[in-house]
Amino acid sequence: MADNTGIGWTEATWNPVVGCSIVSAGCTHCYAMAQAARIERMAAGAGKETHYAGTTKPSKAGAVWTGKMVEAPLHILTQPLRWSRPRRIFVNSMSDLFHEDVPDAWVDKVFAVMVLAKDHTFQILTKRADRMRAYMERMAAIWEDDARFQEIFGGLSLDLTNSPCAIGAMEDVPFPPPNVWLGVSAEDQRAADARVPHLTQTPAAIRFVSYEPAIGPIDFRRIVERNDDEASHWYLDVFGAVLWDDANGVISDNGQDVTVVDWVIVGGESGPRARQFHLGWARDVVTAAEGTSTAVFVKQLGSCPIDSEPLTIRHKKGEDMSEWPESIRVQQYPAGKGGAA
Repeated sequence: MADNTGIGWTEATWNPVVGCSIVSAGCTHCYAMAQAARIERMAAGAGKETHYAGTTKPSKAGAVWTGKMVEAPLHILTQPLRWSRPRRIFVNSMSDLFHEDVPDAWVDKVFAVMVLAKDHTFQILTKRADRMRAYMERMAAIWEDDARFQEIFGGLSLDLTNSPCAIGAMEDVPFPPPNVWLGVSAEDQRAADARVPHLTQTPAAIRFVSYEPAIGPIDFRRIVERNDDEASHWYLDVFGAVLWDDANGVISDNGQDVTVVDWVIVGGESGPRARQFHLGWARDVVTAAEGTSTAVFVKQLGSCPIDSEPLTIRHKKGEDMSEWPESIRVQQYPAGKGGAA
């Protein structure tokens, strides 16, 4: 799939892995389940095979994930290498790259493509924040070890490009890759408390949170971080890079132990069964981020917004550069620009 995704914060989607399983309340009305089932039905009706086969099953509520994970065919895996115009690419809109049943070897291939396709910006979202953190920590060690780097990515780069020069191009890329953004989805405070602390400890050029579908409030300046003894907890202010607790106040600041979240996307749930979205939740995030380096992009109000006071939003790509992370504002990335591959 390419441009005109209908997703306000990206320009293209790329699905090197398909399939998933429900992990939290934010998955309940996942559009990808219905879309995967539709793709499978259309293929069956046309007498064709599809790698989406078996990734969903029918239920009273509609199609649901089976948990089957499938690696896409090679021509899909290498698709970004054939896109000549730079674009922002949402990775795995039909899956979760860091699903527990996705082998590291599959993720390695995806990262090899992203590093080789250095003119594109890749945006990865996961609900498995702990797995993403562990994988990126593993990658950091590999990047520092020439022998391991050659062992893993030497063969991959040749297989993907048929060019012996590709590994040299990969070696020139710093870690973490500057064109790869890593993010977590969080639908309410409980999900944010479980996932955002892992995100702040994950090596990444840009870290972002998709607060969508928003089904409960999130205070990004008071994210719970458990202590080692699990008996008490600290709080993270991920807009101000501060770690603190109620008893002792600020423990660290100036980014010493806490990484700022660069970007937050906010959106209400859409569709006929959409859950209520209180506009005050979005206002609180926008207000909390004011005066910080965190950008907030209010994508949509959803199908069931609740509030008597209207919320002014800008959700057209590139309409207001303050809604994008600093790297886009500085580089003046051509947001939302259409065109051929």
